[in-house]
Amino acid sequence: MAREKNPDEELNAHEQQYSKESATSSQDLDDNDEKRNKSRKQSVANIKLQNPLADMTYDELMDDVSQFADQYDMQYALDDLQKGALIAQKRSGFEKMDRLTDEDKTRIREEKLHRWRQPRMMYYMTILCAGSAIVQGMDQSAVNGAQAFYFPYFGIAEEQVWLRGLINGAPYLCSAVIGCWSTKPLNVSDLRGLGSPNEATRSPHV
Repeated sequence: MAREKNPDEELNAHEQQYSKESATSSQDLDDNDEKRNKSRKQSVANIKLQNPLADMTYDELMDDVSQFADQYDMQYALDDLQKGALIAQKRSGFEKMDRLTDEDKTRIREEKLHRWRQPRMMYYMTILCAGSAIVQGMDQSAVNGAQAFYFPYFGIAEEQVWLRGLINGAPYLCSAVIGCWSTKPLNVSDLRGLGSPNEATRSPHV
């Protein structure tokens, strides 16, 4: 004979089942909230990595640029630096920036619409630097290839490894010891831009 179920036992069973389901649902909600929080934090981190200026206020941004200009003695370019920081912070909102002049906005538009419309001097410098690199590479290749002939001719034995290395690395050694270090003083001397119409307005810090 089957025993009749006690109503209290049935109620307790239902309550226990409900408690388990509620606990499971609560755990699922907590897991979903945790996932959303992680996703949100990751998104914020990605935004900061992509643009570290994104969450700065206007005053914070201007103060940061001013400190940068003071630290590196670039107060002469403070206005341009601040404009650049504003554009870097909101790349697509430059049209609404009151700080930018109409000429500034026109130049920014041209960078997007006419990316190849650059000053002639920029193309001249690009071609000049590329040509110099080609010539230097040709010279280095010729030197490396000719060593099979001039080492025996000048009596530089195979045991004189350091001398051979010095001869092969001479162009780079001269560049590191003389060329690179002389760039700055020559760049700010009267030899740079001699006869250029912009010579009088050139900043001594450039």
